[in-house]
Amino acid sequence: MPDIRLEALRYVYSQGTPFEKVALDNINLEIPAGQYVALIGHTGSGKSTLIQHLNGLLAPREGKVLFDGEDIHRSKEALHAIRYRVGLVFQYPEYQLFEETVYRDIAFGPRNMGLSEAEVDEHVRRGARFAGVDESLFEDSPLELSGGQKRRIAIAGVMAMDPDVLVLDEPMAGLDPAGCRDILKNISDYHTSTGSTVILVTHDMNVAAREAERLIVMLKGTVALDGAPEEIFSRPRELREMGLDIPGAAALAEELRRRGVDLPDSIYTPPYLAKVLLKKRGGAPC
Repeated sequence: MPDIRLEALRYVYSQGTPFEKVALDNINLEIPAGQYVALIGHTGSGKSTLIQHLNGLLAPREGKVLFDGEDIHRSKEALHAIRYRVGLVFQYPEYQLFEETVYRDIAFGPRNMGLSEAEVDEHVRRGARFAGVDESLFEDSPLELSGGQKRRIAIAGVMAMDPDVLVLDEPMAGLDPAGCRDILKNISDYHTSTGSTVILVTHDMNVAAREAERLIVMLKGTVALDGAPEEIFSRPRELREMGLDIPGAAALAEELRRRGVDLPDSIYTPPYLAKVLLKKRGGAPC
């Protein structure tokens, strides 16, 4: 599996006009192959602009995007190939569904990869399985299904291309809690089964704490914080100054500390908080 490296990346919207806005400024990041990353930040911090550089939808004004050590913009052929190796699921991806049947929608990407019909069929069924799309829906119109089903179909279409890197922009937006859990499990299963890199854009700190092994916090087009969840969530004041929240378990631990309970700063998930509290009591779960 290849890694991704961003070198001095800079992007400016409406450059040279009165509406010029620097969206990304001197971004330097390396994301190793197989890592599960949560990209977080306040609205307008540059998250969506950043991920659109990863598969070449946007080209940097300055700097480079390297995939497996090579500039993705080195040629038209390289840029075309990267679109299949870095799969991007936009926010509300169900609005991108357009084919007559669920099967044809999921098959759109694999067919454009030049695969044989047998290979396309294999990719479609595998993508559907990872995304939780039942094959009984294959001949249905995707436009007549529920919002949650549409979301899974759109994600299946990206997973069906077997990308080395799966990038998702707020994939749980607008879903009920059960739908959110299902989508997150689909993503986790894909990550575990394929070893692919996952980059998840989310505003939900509980999701970031629970799912990701690394957090990248964006602020005004720059990387403000970068590290493991226990490192990032041990800095609640900085996160709040950026307009961000902290996970519920971290907030509860913070309140307990204010009340005199001696707890480590690295608590950010309910299981870890429960474990620490039980240990302090000298007890054990029933």
